[in-house]
Amino acid sequence: MRWFGKAYGAPYERDTAHMTTPIGQACDRCSEPFVEGDSGLAVPLMGVPMKHEALYHYACHMRGFLGGVNHQRGLCTCCGGTLDPDPEGMTRREAAEAAVREHFKQ
Repeated sequence: MRWFGKAYGAPYERDTAHMTTPIGQACDRCSEPFVEGDSGLAVPLMGVPMKHEALYHYACHMRGFLGGVNHQRGLCTCCGGTLDPDPEGMTRREAAEAAVREHFKQ
């Protein structure tokens, strides 16, 4: 794994390589291109021909294991509720950023 952008003081920053922000390349979760100032991760992939890393905005990567806002609140279908995991009307990146805010609010 490698990381790019602003350092947050996470343990992985001490143990993994920093890289230049892959400006213009798309995030593998939200499909939005990386721009100057974005932070994120390059995660190794196995078994994917011609692609060795998945690139994620920091929030998009976190969303993958935190779950969406409605999931964290126990309101989504996997928790017995009726809502989608992410709030309606948000882009995938907006939903990821909201999920990270929700997690750290708790």
